[in-house]
Amino acid sequence: MSAKVGPRTLATVLLLALVVALLRGVHTAAQQPASVRGRVVIDIPTLAKRPSSAYPARAVTVATLAPQSEASNVVIYLRDAPTRAVKPARAEIRQKNETFVPRVVAVPVGSEVEFPNDDAFYHNVFSLSRPRTFNLGRYPKNETRAVRFDRPGIVKVFCDIHSHMSAAVVVFAHPWFAIPDAEGHFDIPDVPAGEQRLTAWHERLGDTTIPVRVEPGRGASIEFTLPVPAQ
Repeated sequence: MSAKVGPRTLATVLLLALVVALLRGVHTAAQQPASVRGRVVIDIPTLAKRPSSAYPARAVTVATLAPQSEASNVVIYLRDAPTRAVKPARAEIRQKNETFVPRVVAVPVGSEVEFPNDDAFYHNVFSLSRPRTFNLGRYPKNETRAVRFDRPGIVKVFCDIHSHMSAAVVVFAHPWFAIPDAEGHFDIPDVPAGEQRLTAWHERLGDTTIPVRVEPGRGASIEFTLPVPAQ
């Protein structure tokens, strides 16, 4: 024989169910990730010469800002991020005019980076970095060799034949990283809500870290002005 439920008891049960649903909704909203967007400005002085008005035949050296395209050599990432599996990617660093192009790439763990040789002479790509040590040996134009990166960290890459050539492969065990475009703009999606720290890494300037509050579902905007290196 089933027990009868009075109107007052039924109303109480429905009210409790509504409160639980609302609390779950608030909790879910509080955990909703969001994008962090921003811009990088590099304040590195470069030396330029302009004519001197007092002595027209002479030139005066003045400091100017580095070209904004240098921002493409910066890696933005979520500092102290938890490990999260990410699908491996394929990237490419070409050897062209005795230069690595691009100079910096960022990839998730397990990714493969190819090193095509576009020059009419031999190159020998290698690294002695702890996260990934390798030596691809000498190979000619139109040949490509690849390396798989299975550990997070910064891998400095060089050419054994041309000592002025250098590049970097930055490997992450999470998805929250980006390389800015030529204008310095970047976008990191699905960043966990809450108080976070975002770091901008540059091979010559090191790390610059800024705290950022990521509002659930709303995201955040941030600007990095990387410092002038000490003289």
